Amino acid sequence: MIKNIESKKLIWLGINLFMVLSMVIIGGITRLTDSGLSMTTWNLIKGVIPPLNQEEWSNVFNLYKNYPEYNLKNLSMTLGEFKKIFFWEYFHRVWGRLIGLTFFIPLLYFWLKGYFNKNEKILISIITFLGFFQAFMGWYMVESGLIDQPDVSHFRLSVHLITAFIIYSLLLYYFWNIRLGVAKVEHNMSSYKTKLHKNNFLISLLLLFSTVLAGAFVSGTEAGLSYNNFPYMGDGFLPPILTSGETTNLKSLFYDQGFLQFLHRFVATVTLLHLLHTIFKANKDHFFNNFRQLFYFLFFMIIFQYTLGIVILKLYVPILLGLMHQIGAILILSLLIISFCEAKKMGLNAPSKT
Repeated sequence: MIKNIESKKLIWLGINLFMVLSMVIIGGITRLTDSGLSMTTWNLIKGVIPPLNQEEWSNVFNLYKNYPEYNLKNLSMTLGEFKKIFFWEYFHRVWGRLIGLTFFIPLLYFWLKGYFNKNEKILISIITFLGFFQAFMGWYMVESGLIDQPDVSHFRLSVHLITAFIIYSLLLYYFWNIRLGVAKVEHNMSSYKTKLHKNNFLISLLLLFSTVLAGAFVSGTEAGLSYNNFPYMGDGFLPPILTSGETTNLKSLFYDQGFLQFLHRFVATVTLLHLLHTIFKANKDHFFNNFRQLFYFLFFMIIFQYTLGIVILKLYVPILLGLMHQIGAILILSLLIISFCEAKKMGLNAPSKT
């Protein structure tokens, strides 16, 4: 009976992991194609139905014409071109509603059936809160681009993106811990070392989130187009705002494209070095003995992701490569969550000797 319940939870969580992962990818395409401001209104029910005839399309397009993105950037846009960007924002919003259905309908059933223990209820409540917060941040972000500037606030964009990554992380953490509940890990690592590796993976996760946050700043301000050589930024390693003495306050730094790109470079480099240290230290202590493929995949993805970032910079941010970069971040996040869960599992059964 218990095994059957756990299997149902795994299926439910697996579906939602796929849905959230797809949502992040769709959101990335929406951002990279500048489609996010094409829908200027929000309606939970009516918003599911797209324009169905020429008159409705004209009405939606005319609404778009009232806002800065059209008047300042897309004044020559045709209805046919508008339909292309409308599609991605519409798809993004509808997919968000589908996530609500795939998450809450089974959740309600499982909750009424008493399938969750106290800790699971706390975790689910956190995920639920974050889900509603994410929906709010989606519109709050779009709203910032409908006032006087044809771009959304990069601060709101970063919160929107990082919240999606946190939701995905909690779902995967929940999923993997249920899986580990019936999986036995063979090891003889001491409790001291398992705690050390668990903490290293946790720090790696925090650094990865910081890198994603800095990357959202770059994406939101299109700072990736400002300096396209590496490791230099123009003639030096630092952006002009840090060397010219023009900085007047901290706030000005976070609106400067050069500084934001430098911040992303710096945090990404620190993350790279710590990730490599973490996995090689863990490998040296035989942490990966039971799952060598995880070690190789994690190592490959770290190197690939960093290299891809440099290539994207030099090629002036192609859409396809930009999307691959975002997917790469999710894959690394997934591998780190799994590694953290495995380290935690080892710690529960580790001998006390050091």
